[in-house]
Amino acid sequence: FAQVPQQELVEMSYPGEQMILACLFGAEPCNYRNFTSIFYPHYGNCYIFNWGMTEKALPSANPGPEFGLKLILDIGQEDYVPFLASTAGVRLMLHEQRSYPFIRDEGIYAMSGTETSIGVLVDKLQRMGEPYSPCTVNGSEVPVQNFYSDYNTTYSIQACLRSCFQDHMIRSCKCGHYLYPLPRGEKYCNNRDFPDWAHCYSDLQMSVAQRETCIGVCKESCNDTQYKMTISMADWPSEASEDWIFHVLSQERDQSTNITLSRKGIVKLNIYFQEFNYRTIEESAANNLVWLLSNLGGQFGFWMGGSVLCLIEFGEIIIDFVWIT
Repeated sequence: FAQVPQQELVEMSYPGEQMILACLFGAEPCNYRNFTSIFYPHYGNCYIFNWGMTEKALPSANPGPEFGLKLILDIGQEDYVPFLASTAGVRLMLHEQRSYPFIRDEGIYAMSGTETSIGVLVDKLQRMGEPYSPCTVNGSEVPVQNFYSDYNTTYSIQACLRSCFQDHMIRSCKCGHYLYPLPRGEKYCNNRDFPDWAHCYSDLQMSVAQRETCIGVCKESCNDTQYKMTISMADWPSEASEDWIFHVLSQERDQSTNITLSRKGIVKLNIYFQEFNYRTIEESAANNLVWLLSNLGGQFGFWMGGSVLCLIEFGEIIIDFVWIT
């Protein structure tokens, strides 16, 4: 796998024009040309909608299912390799524009033969940075070369951790793992040129010191966005509409009057915002110089005032005692 040129891997993977049977964003039709294709080692070709790299970002007009992204996908289950793929469906994730999608770690599955509706709520996290929290704005001060920079994406701690591991892999094993991007001038590991790479990779992956080193140097992003999803599913299409829907989709895909699709190979997705606002979670200092001086002044005034009153009362007692005696 590591010795096959990436362009050949892309050509062997499922093309977008076959996978994306129907697309609708709000009231506007779309197709595979509205998606950006990247090659992901675990899944082959992945398609990103509204990534905001070269194309103009498309805004969502309103919340609700009618204004979201609707897709009908052909997963081509008849082409699955039995010993490589044991799960049928599509894997998807929501992520910020211009950020690299780590879909294996953060993605979710949608079943074939179903319509999956995903309602989205947005949380924006804002960290203060040094000296309150160890975060970074763009990763410029992180001492790890970002191997995902060729994608021109924003900094993320996931990219940093994987770049750090790949750097350790190259230093220890003299080659890079095929799951991660490779710096210029280096080679991916293979059994012919690097016969001991698998043992080296296993030792490095199990190394606690390696993980602690990468966790120590990689920082969280100071500004982050999290998407909370509410997921519901239903059988699709229904028995009453199955015949005409598959006729239409077969005509669109294969220009055939016969049904060439089946329920086990079709997935329908409906992704939309539940609300047209978002929640901001912002760090703030529990104490600063102004609050410190204010607290010190309050404490000093309280105790000093109490001490003066005690002295006056004590003096009055002494005077009364002397006067009486």
